[in-house]
Amino acid sequence: MIDERRIKKKVNEIMRKFEYKLLTINVNHLKKEKFQIELDEKFQKWGNEGWELIKMESITSGGMFFHGATTESFFAVFKREKL
Repeated sequence: MIDERRIKKKVNEIMRKFEYKLLTINVNHLKKEKFQIELDEKFQKWGNEGWELIKMESITSGGMFFHGATTESFFAVFKREKL
């Protein structure tokens, strides 16, 4: 007879688990050289810690269907496997 609890436990042990980090970056900050340097250092540090940038999208306002829209910020998603 198959022990479902034992199988579920094994599957959970095998399945990889992840954690996520979310970051919103205002466009005005990107215009500042000091901020760009700090952001680069932060991204390098996170990369060394196993974080991977998996998605980055612009957040816009105004306009219709991006016609005349203005980018206000960027939304970034990082992921790494839980240890």
